[in-house]
Amino acid sequence: MNSSRGLPQLLLVEPDFLLRRTVASVARELGLAQVQEATSLDRAALELARVPFDAILVSLDPEGEALKYLEGLRRGNCLSDSATPVAVTADGCDAGLAMRLRELDVRRLLLKPFKVKGVVETIAGLCADAKALA
Repeated sequence: MNSSRGLPQLLLVEPDFLLRRTVASVARELGLAQVQEATSLDRAALELARVPFDAILVSLDPEGEALKYLEGLRRGNCLSDSATPVAVTADGCDAGLAMRLRELDVRRLLLKPFKVKGVVETIAGLCADAKALA
């Protein structure tokens, strides 16, 4: 773990303020992870260049930019391990996207709208996977 307190470092990339804040607050309150919030993929790229994260939860965008960032992660283009556990949120998913997520070793897909319980379970799973990798 990268954290001095033993909690995994989670990068949360979500443009929606209310959703991002709710997820981050719940994860912190439950002691699941130390959460770094990013409002955009550009901000996430800056964070990935300066901090090694143990887990990543990212919202997919219609343009496919999030998938490009995940490709870079898997190629080792950031400080985080290329095997870092990743989960994504999306508005929908077709067969092509499902195959692409599998290729990128995405651990879980949450389709919007989702319940906070689903996000908490996802973060807990990512953190458990991160601890197993450490």
